[in-house]
Amino acid sequence: MKPENFWIRRYLGASLGIGVLSILFILDFTGYPFPPYGFWVVDFHLRTQDLPGAALLIALLLAAWVAPAPAAAAALRVVDALTHHPWRTAGVTFALLSLGTLYIENNHPLAQDEYAALFQSRAFAAGRLTGQFPPELIARLIPSIYLNQFLFGSFQTGQVASAYWPGFALLLAPFSFLNAPWACNPLLASLALVLIGRIAARLTGDPRACGWAMLLALGSPAFTAMAITYFSMTAHLLLNLLFVWLLLERTIGRLVLAGVVGSFALVLHNPLPHTLFAMPWIVWLALQPARYRYLLALAAGYAPLAAAMGLGWALLLFEIQGAMQYGLFPDDGNVLHRIANFFWGWHIRMRTALAAPLDGVLAKRLAELVRLWQWAVPGLPLLALAGWWIGRRDARVLLLGLSMLCTLAGYSFIGFSQGHGWGARYLHPAWGSLPVLGAVCLAFVRDSETGRQLGRYVASLGILSLVLATLLRAVQIDGYVETHLANRPPALPEGRQIIFVESDLPNYTPDLVQNDPFLRNKVWYMMSYGRASNRDLMKLRFPGAQLVSEDSRGQVWRLEPR
Repeated sequence: MKPENFWIRRYLGASLGIGVLSILFILDFTGYPFPPYGFWVVDFHLRTQDLPGAALLIALLLAAWVAPAPAAAAALRVVDALTHHPWRTAGVTFALLSLGTLYIENNHPLAQDEYAALFQSRAFAAGRLTGQFPPELIARLIPSIYLNQFLFGSFQTGQVASAYWPGFALLLAPFSFLNAPWACNPLLASLALVLIGRIAARLTGDPRACGWAMLLALGSPAFTAMAITYFSMTAHLLLNLLFVWLLLERTIGRLVLAGVVGSFALVLHNPLPHTLFAMPWIVWLALQPARYRYLLALAAGYAPLAAAMGLGWALLLFEIQGAMQYGLFPDDGNVLHRIANFFWGWHIRMRTALAAPLDGVLAKRLAELVRLWQWAVPGLPLLALAGWWIGRRDARVLLLGLSMLCTLAGYSFIGFSQGHGWGARYLHPAWGSLPVLGAVCLAFVRDSETGRQLGRYVASLGILSLVLATLLRAVQIDGYVETHLANRPPALPEGRQIIFVESDLPNYTPDLVQNDPFLRNKVWYMMSYGRASNRDLMKLRFPGAQLVSEDSRGQVWRLEPR
């Protein structure tokens, strides 16, 4: 073994070993040789997307190993270009991600989490707090399995609102007003990319760390793929990075601003992602000599927005939901009874989310770690771990790694799997730690020959992953979304119409029932409850409507004569 190749061989060997182990885990977790079941969507994606992804990552590790010296030198020039032109890079990234949202993700909110945020943003863009459906059609326009889970709907007033806290919907609202919601997450991701580079350069004192961190982010499909969805995770990633940037210096003004940023992160959709990420930083501040001054400044930023928006939205949902089946007291107008029912309802919601870290929960979290590995530049988590260890004497580097570990540990008590979403969705709010810590590693070893050779190897990996892994994931995402949309009867080219969607849970067809919050579109999507029931509804509510087509996917009714 040549001395100058020692660390590259270690990096290659460890990454290949983890790659093989991840393949074995995927096969075991998904019940190979039995075919994957579409309803268990994490298992389905692991088998159909991450097995090919694992094979490609192994191939990339070997390809970078044998890459000729001129190619490695060219990869280093890319790092230099990113270092000197971060904002130009962000602009190009924004344009490409916007195209990805439109043509790879098909500008479609795949999961109900995404649809709920987009729905609520359109209500906000119209100057309203809630959408409005005909009360008698609530059960058709919102699938019963999702009612009061993703969207809250009132059978008395017809009000409809997202079940999640409204921060991300507020960020989306200006884009929805301009009829360009597809631009929101690409813009947030582009800003996050610049922050990733700036934080890396600040922590290391090496300007080139900016380019390293940006390349490691851009070369990771988890970063780019999540940015072309309507999930709130990219917003969480950006705000958590901004929170860290503000805390790199402990002035009172920056602490107050960090609290304001953190308060908005708390109400993006639920408070857990930011709470877990911020916890190590808050504990660190509490251990400083001027802790009372620091904590009061931080609390002054956190309290107003988090309390007003969080509590206010919870009260609005309580009003929409009305009398709860699990309320402690009847909804008789008694103020004390209503207060007790409100807090009891939130207790029930929290209790259903929490779970002891038993075998099933830990297996889900391990599956997310496998996806974290598969959707990153090959070996990036190892590089980040090395950077965390090398820079551990700097409290800021130590805390950045602890934020990721705290996020992982916190979700060990959450019984849900991530469902739809690219990469490790639950870990994505803390994902920015990985490219920053990876850049820390490369910056600290840059002065040795072995460090320079490691840098050339990682640069080659980053470029290969940026091109080939991104291409693979784009094909996979587009194929899955296209297949999903094909489960809904196609709309007519023109005219007002109602499309009934048959329930097919393994293919997630209830997710295809998506509507404008005020039913302003010409096409309304409704849940089908059988042919006879659909006909009765149309005869009662829309006399004169014509059944145009019908198949196993559902029915299409024209509301206007030709």
